[in-house]
Amino acid sequence: MGLSAATVSRVLRRARLSRWRELEPQPPVLRYERAAAGELIHLDTKKLGRIERPSHRVTGNRRDRVRGIGWEFAHVAIDDHSRASLVMMAEDERKESAVASTSPRF
Repeated sequence: MGLSAATVSRVLRRARLSRWRELEPQPPVLRYERAAAGELIHLDTKKLGRIERPSHRVTGNRRDRVRGIGWEFAHVAIDDHSRASLVMMAEDERKESAVASTSPRF
């Protein structure tokens, strides 16, 4: 075209087309949703450390040692259709615990 790169860049910026992602159309997001509630439930487990009392970072006393006292597990279930969610705390992260925590509610 015989135009300098700076001129083309300035014209595109003025037309708000200066970014490459604005020139290329975004592909549509593929989403799915089940027809009825309870057809598909997403399960997730999060391992959380138990906290007995504040450590030296809070109290400033470096002689007081706080040992880890174990773990708790949050089992999260989300229904795909209604987006209803449920969180249950459990002592372990076994699949039986995750399924048992959701079965009476969903």
